[in-house]
Amino acid sequence: MTLPHRTSVVFGSAFVDIRDPHNGLGNPFAVVMGADVGAWDVGQRQELARRTGTPETVFIDAVREQRGPDGPYEYELNLTVLTPTGRALGVCAHGFIGAAHTLAEAGLAKPGHDLLITTSAGGSARASLPRTRTVMLHFVSQEPRITHGHEQALEKIFHLPLPSLADGLPVLSVGSPKLTIEVTPATFARLRRELDSLNYDRLMALQRELDINGIHLFCRNSTTSLPEHVIQVNAYLGRSLVVDRATGVSSAAQVSADPHVSDGQELQIAQYTQAGRSAVLTLTKGKSRNVYVGGAAVLVDHRTLQ
Repeated sequence: MTLPHRTSVVFGSAFVDIRDPHNGLGNPFAVVMGADVGAWDVGQRQELARRTGTPETVFIDAVREQRGPDGPYEYELNLTVLTPTGRALGVCAHGFIGAAHTLAEAGLAKPGHDLLITTSAGGSARASLPRTRTVMLHFVSQEPRITHGHEQALEKIFHLPLPSLADGLPVLSVGSPKLTIEVTPATFARLRRELDSLNYDRLMALQRELDINGIHLFCRNSTTSLPEHVIQVNAYLGRSLVVDRATGVSSAAQVSADPHVSDGQELQIAQYTQAGRSAVLTLTKGKSRNVYVGGAAVLVDHRTLQ
């Protein structure tokens, strides 16, 4: 498949409210598309990722149509996903959703078909191209790893004590590892109020020490015990974007490992920043570490690079 000769950057937002896509919910993305983008070097990509102003910039390196009628997917999409600090991500749910919408809107892929997404950092996911506005992503979660001895570091990052960590904390991943912390609803409310005073430098140090792409904090519904509200912080997004607006991969990893969520169960989780609710994520837990994340997107701007 031939990508457009002229390189362009498409801006949009994913995990928006499908009924009212311009109501402010969702997470911004930038998708870079053009015939020569696959040949760009690391420096060119990092420079543009710093300039887009979005939490992640997605570079479409190649799109290939599946040969033969009986394959499991119709397209293979190769991406590079960079944060503003130049960090390459293995997976990025809202970036994947943005890339799928961009291809469909450009007429380069047919809505209603499946595609395999792979990234230069070694991540992968299956996705359905939007027949309406929703893309479904299919991930397989990895075996959790447990970390110990970070209580003081976490208290200095968030400026409040967290629940007992005697049993350690899991790092959960569907391709982008997150330190995952369950808190009470009362602690969650306090966390939201304290996010402006979060210690960015200590967060960056802990992420580098543990080789993680952020910290995922969640609380449960007091009646159903299902995960209900989440906050995600990631120093690799830069100081101004450190509180992530929507993080499908961290909620996917958490739901996949959650004993309170049954196989086949669908649930919605609200994500928050300092300003309030920023996204609503729809997830379904599958069997054998499979998990599905659905999200809609809106494209808001298209710029051609000179």
